[in-house]
Amino acid sequence: MVLSPLVLVALALAMPVAHAFCTASVTSGRLSSCAFHPLLLVVARSGWVLSRQNCAETIDPRALEDPPVLYYDLAEPDHLYTVTFVAEPNTSTGRYLQWLVVNVPESSLINGMMYMDGDTIVDYLSPAPARSVDDDEDDDDDDDGDGGDADGQPTRYAFYVYEQVYGTIYPPTPSTRDSFDLDGWISTIYPEASLCGPVASIGFGSVRQ
Repeated sequence: MVLSPLVLVALALAMPVAHAFCTASVTSGRLSSCAFHPLLLVVARSGWVLSRQNCAETIDPRALEDPPVLYYDLAEPDHLYTVTFVAEPNTSTGRYLQWLVVNVPESSLINGMMYMDGDTIVDYLSPAPARSVDDDEDDDDDDDGDGGDADGQPTRYAFYVYEQVYGTIYPPTPSTRDSFDLDGWISTIYPEASLCGPVASIGFGSVRQ
């Protein structure tokens, strides 16, 4: 769906003023990109918008060559948040880490989190899904890059937002993007149970054109 800049601004201004506390966390094995409060994802240059209405739809990966703007309308005042962007695991691979940002202020998510907001732990990497089965037959040396599905199905991507219960955190940088252990990384953050959630999410599928 392509929207004009004026419509994008209107969407941001129309966000309701409401808030929510995180009361429980979900292990990474039970995550689903459309199961939590929906984020609004906007990529101004490409015109792509993802919301509750089209969560999990398949899109051209070029739509997200640039970091999107993320809106979370229930962010709690004076709270900080962690944003993760991952390629979801399939039968043969684990999660692939596309982007990791911590200490994102509530005001940024209410007004639209930009690339420079928060403290970046792992830089943004645009989606690079697997090619279709037909393309793979033509190019046996193709590299799936971020762990795309080898069966020709769309690679699934997800943004998850976690609430930082005790304020500012100083987490370690993951040693690799590949086979990213989300639960393991969260467990390294001091003090224990510093992250709660996810409190919001949005996801999509993508196949290399």
